[in-house]
Amino acid sequence: MDEIDRELINLLSTKIGMLMEDHATIALTAGSLPTDQQKAAIDALAVASTKITNLAAAAQSVAE
Repeated sequence: MDEIDRELINLLSTKIGMLMEDHATIALTAGSLPTDQQKAAIDALAVASTKITNLAAAAQSVAE
């Protein structure tokens, strides 16, 4: 693996960590939100989850 691949994996992993950190509070508090806000919170978590999955797949592809 060359230096460019390592840097790309580092950037992708950092982005995954940032998304996880940004959405941790939402995940931990969604159950206590009013019903009308719960759907928006769950939708935001679903979008973040998809992004994280895609970023991880990209990192796996680079690492192969």
